[in-house]
Amino acid sequence: MKIRNIFLALSILATSCISFNSCKEDIDESDLYTFTGEMMIDHFVNHPDTFSSYLQILQKVHPSKRSSSTMHELLSARGHYTCFAPTNEAIDLYLDSLYQIGQITAPDLSAITDSVAEAIVFNSLIDTGDDGLAYASTEFDSIMPTNNMNDRPITMRFDNNEATGIPEVYVNIYSHIIEKDIEVENGYIHVIDHVISPSNATVSDMVSATENTQFFGDLLELTGWGDKLHDFRDFTYDDWDLAGTTYADANGDFSGKYPDHRDTKYTIFVETDDVYERAGITDVESLKKYIREHAYYNDDASKLFGEEISWGDDYENENNAVNQFVAYHIVKCGLTPVNMVTWSNERGYYNGELNKNRRHNVNVWEYWETIGKHRRMIKITGTKNGKRINRQSIYKSDTYQETSAPIEGILIHDNNGEYLNTALNGWYFPIDDILIWTEDVPNKVLNERMRIDICSMLPELMNAGCRLNRTNSWRFPYNYFENIPSMSEQTEFNYLPNKGGAGGATASGGTWMNYQSDEFNIRGIYDFVLKLPPVPYTGTYEIRYGINANGNRGMAQIYLGTNPKNLPAIGIPLDLRITGDNNIVGPWKSDTALGSSDAIDEFDKQMRNNGFMKGPKYFYPGSGQSGRDGRDCLRRVIFTGDLRAGQTYYVRFKSVLDDTNTQFFFDYLEFVPKIIYNGPIAEDKW
Repeated sequence: MKIRNIFLALSILATSCISFNSCKEDIDESDLYTFTGEMMIDHFVNHPDTFSSYLQILQKVHPSKRSSSTMHELLSARGHYTCFAPTNEAIDLYLDSLYQIGQITAPDLSAITDSVAEAIVFNSLIDTGDDGLAYASTEFDSIMPTNNMNDRPITMRFDNNEATGIPEVYVNIYSHIIEKDIEVENGYIHVIDHVISPSNATVSDMVSATENTQFFGDLLELTGWGDKLHDFRDFTYDDWDLAGTTYADANGDFSGKYPDHRDTKYTIFVETDDVYERAGITDVESLKKYIREHAYYNDDASKLFGEEISWGDDYENENNAVNQFVAYHIVKCGLTPVNMVTWSNERGYYNGELNKNRRHNVNVWEYWETIGKHRRMIKITGTKNGKRINRQSIYKSDTYQETSAPIEGILIHDNNGEYLNTALNGWYFPIDDILIWTEDVPNKVLNERMRIDICSMLPELMNAGCRLNRTNSWRFPYNYFENIPSMSEQTEFNYLPNKGGAGGATASGGTWMNYQSDEFNIRGIYDFVLKLPPVPYTGTYEIRYGINANGNRGMAQIYLGTNPKNLPAIGIPLDLRITGDNNIVGPWKSDTALGSSDAIDEFDKQMRNNGFMKGPKYFYPGSGQSGRDGRDCLRRVIFTGDLRAGQTYYVRFKSVLDDTNTQFFFDYLEFVPKIIYNGPIAEDKW
């Protein structure tokens, strides 16, 4: 049986017990349209032969448990909605399937429960908010950039009808769009022939049930990891008064929203069965043989525990070679084809509108920690020819375009063809080679300047869909993040997805001198601890803090160590108000003013001697300047010393000013091994 049929049944079974609707409040009647154009509801009313069943369900469903309005009223109002509207026949088919498995008492609308009605409606709608735009078919991508109102991703499968040669589009694998781009005043309607019913299987169960990923599914069961990947949502957070509410600072600088939910999600990179067959792997013993020949598990991450790698048959032991192999495929974060790497403001990309018209002039990348007690990282590189795991790239010094890849890396496929790959609590992605922690990964691929955006250290932010979600600025309560084990209740932890200026998400902008366009702007008498990602090998490193300095920032004492409850202070307090034009470094000199490469290098050396560096040349915001051009865009060396692979380190930032309005800017950190910052080849300026 194909996975789409298996999980259609599973999703039907779960519709009566899970609902993930968003929290839109009651509809303001004054906002109802006063113009003559057709609204979405008007179109449904005017075409009863097609939509009378859908219209009846819309009248039954409320936007949220806090709302007294109906979805009928919502779609009568202004807004930007993309609706994949099921026909009457599609709803009849769906209700009949529910009746066949005993989920409803009769195959008609009068018998459906509230939860079934909500699932039909919320899965069919994308709300892009007041500042967004609805999606025409020309804007469809393999995964839509905005989740539906059930907080689930929408995927698209593009195909050609063999008989007619006409291109066809399927939503979530099996819902065929039979009429597209019906434009109404508040969005677009695309008509589908099957109700959208996403799987409610967990990601590990989905891998195990998919026809072409059977071997890895067996490994998940054998090692016990499959049973550990069933978490989904912290429903206690949903009961908080803060969940889904809006906020505004007393001084009016920022306004935004608390996330609707706090989710746990996973991403699994899976070799399909044919990949194992090509490598001569047919069972666990042949896999062990392959691991012996290729893996580098007897590294410092393993030695940290004083335990040797195990080759026995206790596969649930995390020291076991097969267990470590499986763990290195899993990231505890809901990565999607859109957010596993971020195209934003790297050199040559910015084109007047962020995240549009991707030109891929330079690579982008992100680092993600895999699960298991042996802490390890994978690097995902986005290239013009796709995304690859653990790619080693060589770049031109003047343009930073890739010239070669000594280690090509493993290609990631965004989908699995005719099989679903999006589950209730994450994704799996087919890969085209065996993913394994070889000696080349720490010593070549990750033996580089690792520039890591803070967002990738906070999976819950990614899972909530906040990353570069410009419909709001976002704030997170003190116990929201697993990787922030300590945060004072006075800490206002704000995430700003780059709209610039007062008003946060609603103002125009896009010119911030920030890596990947966004930032955290933390206020109050802040005090928080962040768990750091692991370094690839034991050695001497610099940790650098990226800063866009200005007079609104504050001062923070930094602490670093292995005990999050008792971290020693490092250095003097970091003054975030100090720009590149200061009494410490001297008058600011741009690269253009300095002229020659020797003069530029000498000024860089002078800055480094005082713990400063110019910002990276890599990102070019809309201003047209690079990170090296602005005197406010800097890097500060906050730590130099020995770090051990596999060891867990924490950093603490504590305000030293008694001023609730000063800002702690948080954007990215760099982990730089000594061979890079003080090696035989000078570190590049990118």
